Amino acid sequence: MQAILKAHGYVDAGARHLSLWGGLVLLLFMGVLTCVDIILRRMGMGIPGSWEMVTLSMRWMIGLSLPYAFCAGRHVAVEIFTDLLGPRVRQFAIFLAQVAGCIAMTVMCWVLTARSLDILDMGGRTSDLGILTFYHWLPLVIGTGLSAVCLLSLTLRDFLLVVRPGLAEPTSPQDDRTP
Repeated sequence: MQAILKAHGYVDAGARHLSLWGGLVLLLFMGVLTCVDIILRRMGMGIPGSWEMVTLSMRWMIGLSLPYAFCAGRHVAVEIFTDLLGPRVRQFAIFLAQVAGCIAMTVMCWVLTARSLDILDMGGRTSDLGILTFYHWLPLVIGTGLSAVCLLSLTLRDFLLVVRPGLAEPTSPQDDRTP
């Protein structure tokens, strides 16, 4: 049981680092690119395809951050019903929600993978830089795939909390929020 909690800790830390470092690098890239492009436009020039590069970077930033949003409980959660439940029933409801989320992300990853491979076969490219449009779909595939892994980790952790209450606190990622 401790192995599952330890594995969840590794998954959580990995998702956090991927989100933090990927987000920072891409945000810095987008900011510098946009500033340089604006300055160059004032001088009558510009960076061809800067909009495409910023758009693609934003898609990667979102895809890399999605798994951490699940691990940290930073997604939208409706707690009006679970707050009315007792601790054991609440934990079971959280477990069921994690199972549903894991299934949904796995199916989404599967569908997005199939669609992105179709797009790769078509060979579509962006208008300015000629970047394969497949690379605009890839962050969705990676983000949903890693989110499914994070949700599987949360599902296993929450199963332990249903079976052995009080094994680890907090009972859900939402419980550790600061007001």
